[in-house]
Amino acid sequence: MASFFRSWLGSAPRIARSAPTSSTTLPLPTDSEDDGNRAETEADNDAPPAFPAADSAQRASATTTKKTKRSKIALAPGHSPLDWANLKASGEDLRGVECLMRIPPSVLKRHNKRDDAWSAFHGKVYNITHYIAFHPGGEKELLRVAGRDGTKLFTSTHAWVNADAMLEPCLVGFLVPEP
Repeated sequence: MASFFRSWLGSAPRIARSAPTSSTTLPLPTDSEDDGNRAETEADNDAPPAFPAADSAQRASATTTKKTKRSKIALAPGHSPLDWANLKASGEDLRGVECLMRIPPSVLKRHNKRDDAWSAFHGKVYNITHYIAFHPGGEKELLRVAGRDGTKLFTSTHAWVNADAMLEPCLVGFLVPEP
């Protein structure tokens, strides 16, 4: 590696320095001389180091397993993420209940239809009925978690999505164990 740096500095003139209190001058090493660094090996061919390194995380994408392609569906006009944000901000009642409730799994299971769909994510139960038409993966995918705790499927598919912020106006209550 040192010879690589010397090749960059090789065109600069070399200046011999003398010690201020001594009359002896130490010569600077030339390109042909060994600088005493034993870390260099025979394989050092003055090539710059590979970037990114061979075992770098930046190269991991080339060696990872093939991911399955997720399909997105074409949403109907008026059902984009921006339209969902506008509906959330409109003040319309998206909960369908008057106050927050404690919901056991037996009650959650009753709400598993397209026109009455509740699901739990991270211990919070949401009325996802109004959101079904806005889901980018389609109604079928979202209805897979209707009437049950969808935390595991949600985190494996949408680890980067904040469900609390996206479904906040749909919050019905909190999932509790059976009494």
